[in-house]
Amino acid sequence: MQRSAFLLTLATVVSLVSAAPPRRRPYRLPDVDIKQRVIWGASCNGHQGTGLAFGGQDQQADDGRPHTRLLKDGKWVAACEELRRSNPLQQLSRRVRQVRDLQKNAMALARRIYFKGLTAQAEARLIARELVPMQRRAVEDVAGLVAAVRTKKDMTAYAGAQAERATRRLAAAHKNASGLAASLGKAQARVTPGLIRQMAAVTIELDKAAEHLDAEPPARALSPIVYDPHAELYVLFGGDHLDYLTNDVWVFDPAKHRWRRHHPPAAPPPRANHRLAVRPGGTIAMTGGYTYTSNTDYCGGQYVDLDDGTWTYDPAAQKWTGPGKTVPPDSRTYRTGPFAPGFYLRGPRPNAAAVADRLAALPANTWVAMAPPHLPRLNRDWGTAVIDPDRDVVLRFSGGHSAHGGTDVLHYHLATNRWELPFPVEFPLGQLYANTRYPNGYNFNRRPWVTGHTYQNYGYDTVAKRMLFAGRPNHTYFYDPAVADWAGRAPKPKGMVYNSCFYMITTCTTPGGLVAWTRYGRVFRFDAAAGRWAELKLKGAKLPGAVVDNSTVVYDSKRDRLLVAVKGYGRRHTYDGQFHAIDLKTRQVRALSPEGMAAAGAIPYLCQIRYDAANDLLLVGGTLPPDGDGLRRTPAYDCRTNRWISLRITGADPNGKKGRNVSLGLMYDPRRKLFWAVDTNSRVYVLRLEPTTADPQPLKR
Repeated sequence: MQRSAFLLTLATVVSLVSAAPPRRRPYRLPDVDIKQRVIWGASCNGHQGTGLAFGGQDQQADDGRPHTRLLKDGKWVAACEELRRSNPLQQLSRRVRQVRDLQKNAMALARRIYFKGLTAQAEARLIARELVPMQRRAVEDVAGLVAAVRTKKDMTAYAGAQAERATRRLAAAHKNASGLAASLGKAQARVTPGLIRQMAAVTIELDKAAEHLDAEPPARALSPIVYDPHAELYVLFGGDHLDYLTNDVWVFDPAKHRWRRHHPPAAPPPRANHRLAVRPGGTIAMTGGYTYTSNTDYCGGQYVDLDDGTWTYDPAAQKWTGPGKTVPPDSRTYRTGPFAPGFYLRGPRPNAAAVADRLAALPANTWVAMAPPHLPRLNRDWGTAVIDPDRDVVLRFSGGHSAHGGTDVLHYHLATNRWELPFPVEFPLGQLYANTRYPNGYNFNRRPWVTGHTYQNYGYDTVAKRMLFAGRPNHTYFYDPAVADWAGRAPKPKGMVYNSCFYMITTCTTPGGLVAWTRYGRVFRFDAAAGRWAELKLKGAKLPGAVVDNSTVVYDSKRDRLLVAVKGYGRRHTYDGQFHAIDLKTRQVRALSPEGMAAAGAIPYLCQIRYDAANDLLLVGGTLPPDGDGLRRTPAYDCRTNRWISLRITGADPNGKKGRNVSLGLMYDPRRKLFWAVDTNSRVYVLRLEPTTADPQPLKR
């Protein structure tokens, strides 16, 4: 990426590196000043006013990376494009990453097929129709890359050696990918957890092959740089990719303006936030650093120090010595347990027929806990959940403040009662569990971090067939459930850009595109064909603005209108029971003043109100104070008669003991005519609503 020189506020080595003694218990990293453009990076001064900076997240870059920067005349100057132009293998590196993405997408399809829980015959047909062609294309593309790398001409000795290493990895990937294609091509083939793990291994092998061909090291955070004045080289080891730790070694030659990767026969275990120091004679001492804990405690520490003594690296000999156990030099450490996709593949195969029978037998007007076999962790507070009707899954992107703070979007498969984690969890270091201090922009994998709260700032667009996340200040980010990953972004219009917009941009799915309602009472609709938001110019009554934690917008499909409910922030305000309707044909706004408004002040929560098209009513995700029998009745709005009512709904109530659950995700499933709900701990509930048998009564205080 070509960028003009810019000043970067960087620590001398890494902002979080310290000389503190090792901590043997899980701990949390300190946060950083996210007003800096580059965070978590490293810099090091060389001789005569020169220096090297590398690593960290660039919150303004289109790929989330600041890349290599050189200190010239007191200014940091981007050097990435120069390095790429002089690298004869750069285009091959780009092509390998494209094939890696194809294999990753094939793996996402395989997981989706697995979680469908189909019969053997139906699954085999789907594999033959969709998965086999994709896997065979990956095999062909890898074969083409092997030939391209082997026949590459006009290379330096170093480039030739790197090409040879990449070729070996590509050949291994081709062999394994071919085996996958052969297995899937058999009659009555099935997707298994083992096959999905093999696809993941091929994807990683391709990723590592691309690294061998690149002009600079892969992205990383908290990876210190040291300058060796004897060899006049900078040395870089390890670091945190945020979804995995690495243990590779790279050196930068400032005289020749080039990176070189070293290949020691063995290396210390992967780590980040370690310390490097130059010793007399030109060797490098490395101490400390952390590894992951995969801690599932509430706001628990995700890091633990490695206390394995002092390691010594000899750059001339490309050799590590030290007191600890060595591992291969290209190793990666990933999080485990519920932070790893394989955790959700355990146990019996998903079974759609069994779940369908269970749902058919649901009692009316009773919340039932579905109890999926493997629950995601950590807690996912302060958000919602939305249904992707095209793939029959719930999408859950919530967390932030004192909760899960990654980039992953959970998939809950409605047909099989199973959670899916699409890719390894990545955490934003010391910003984890924060509120307004989550980093902006893309991370290393071109994914956005969750905001401090998501509430309803994301929703599914049935035209674009993607989930849109509008809670970031300047961009809308697109999540593509088909490939189970983030897939680009677009600038937001001025009217959707304001401070802490993640609190008060409230979205709603409509047939014409996702709608966003702002704090200023303006409404925008996403135009999938144009790839941008367009404002709906409203007429009639003044539309109130969205309020944090106290508002929602719902689409009434029978009347092609939006219904807006809002109250003032805080407990001193109560809901007045008013709905404002927006006719999407005329853009006319009017207050509905429903019957029973005066009693609506007892409604405790407005963030989760959903429309039941089969029964033509809105169900509130919240319950009223206990009646004389101790039952918390559920408020609802009868669209046909324009009146507030309450219903007797029992069972495993997801609204909680106090009738207000700020981490509730409530959804209506038109395919099954059921309500679904998820809570902060990813427990899933389902309701078959029959209003006529739920003792409907006028809403009372």
